[in-house]
Amino acid sequence: MDILPDKNTFKRLSLSSSRVPVCGQEKIPGLDLSELFNKFFYQIPNSFLFESANGPEETTRYSLMGGGCSKILEITGQRARLIHDGLLVSEWDQPGPALGLLNFEQNVVGYLPHFWGGWVGFIGYEAGAWFETLPPRKSSETSLPDFLFMEVERLFLYDHVTEELKFILSPKTEGTGVSHDELCGEIKRVWEDVHRVLQDIHEKPESKRSSSNPVTSNGLRSNLSEKDYTERVETAKGYIREGDIYQANLAQKFETDFEGNPFELYGKLRKVNPSPFSGYLNFQNFSLVSSSPERLVKVSEHRIETRPIAGTRPRGERVAEDEALSSELLLNPKERAEHLMLVDLERNDLGRICQAGSVSVTDFMFLEKYSHVSHIVSNIAGNLKTGICVYDIFKSVFPGGTITGCPKIRCMEIISELEPDIRGPYSGSFGYIGFAPYMDLNIIIRSIVVCEGTASFHVGAGIVADSNPQKEYQETLDKAAAMIQALAH
Repeated sequence: MDILPDKNTFKRLSLSSSRVPVCGQEKIPGLDLSELFNKFFYQIPNSFLFESANGPEETTRYSLMGGGCSKILEITGQRARLIHDGLLVSEWDQPGPALGLLNFEQNVVGYLPHFWGGWVGFIGYEAGAWFETLPPRKSSETSLPDFLFMEVERLFLYDHVTEELKFILSPKTEGTGVSHDELCGEIKRVWEDVHRVLQDIHEKPESKRSSSNPVTSNGLRSNLSEKDYTERVETAKGYIREGDIYQANLAQKFETDFEGNPFELYGKLRKVNPSPFSGYLNFQNFSLVSSSPERLVKVSEHRIETRPIAGTRPRGERVAEDEALSSELLLNPKERAEHLMLVDLERNDLGRICQAGSVSVTDFMFLEKYSHVSHIVSNIAGNLKTGICVYDIFKSVFPGGTITGCPKIRCMEIISELEPDIRGPYSGSFGYIGFAPYMDLNIIIRSIVVCEGTASFHVGAGIVADSNPQKEYQETLDKAAAMIQALAH
């Protein structure tokens, strides 16, 4: 095992930085990080596992996990609270100052050119009201917050390219007396545990391990019948004809009674639908289970990018059928026009916080295939202006235009009118925001919320002027297939 940095470099960096991350790393080919998570964290509240799979290197290089985080920033409505070890530390009557806690506070370090500590959590769709004036929110049957992030000073990160597992510590060193020797000692102790767990996994493969608390569910129900949904599609098309909007995303919500372990549910969804922005967030009273294919925003030093998905077809049962569906999707004038419109929306969103002339479409209208559907995807990037903070980034890009429509604000008003329930985490984002300028947030689609004995998920479709209501309804069912399969007995 290698430990970075050495003691002299640590002391030098400590003179100018409040945190100096220390990392113990070792090459472990073919590691399944979820198996380590199962041993270390799955029963611990405030834990997370973010996994990358089934995609290009730029979206699938890193997986990370951690747990037992003691400092929580929670926001519901306009009320924000910072809680440490279960005690209220600070509170605010508006979210802006609280979000300032998440601002990048340090420069990069050359030996860890990626996330090495910071904040991990989710922001729900209704948090969009913090950044724009929107209709009053509907009441919610759950007690989920709009925003919940935990401060992470200890985490595991696996690099799928170099096949290195890293255990990283990033506690404050400024004024705390934390020494390089202490951090190295903790790293060595943890790695002893890692080696024992890996040996156990090697000797007792997954197929031979028993599963307690099996996943069970029944009675899947929606908040909209097919008739209800198609009528709302017609209403949205009316708004399009009147010139209010060009496109809108309309969703329905499914839910079912749920007994079992949410992490085992994540394992089923991960197997059914491996995706580049998959993840599991386990908080005190609820869990988020995701196999999302879509990135909302990524920041790496001064560079920012977003990766919109718009355009969907089901996968074919045979190769020829699958290829025909894929070709039809890429060549379909309706799908191409819808995708181009949303690319322009995202370019405009990034343009608000990027240097003039730096925003460009780096990849345009290519196909990504997943277990049950295929999508059209593009990638847009730019260079951040000096002084941009986390609040500015959220205000510019959140929520993603692909799950609202265009223009974004008017579509969000129409969504509030036509959808019977709040969206909650659905079409919000989860991921990480670093102490150093690294951020990666997905869009919460193909995701299940487990809370108070219920599992629920939303699925939506993009409505345009010539949408066929029945086909749009069927598209929501195609998107629901992976979650339904994961929830099956």
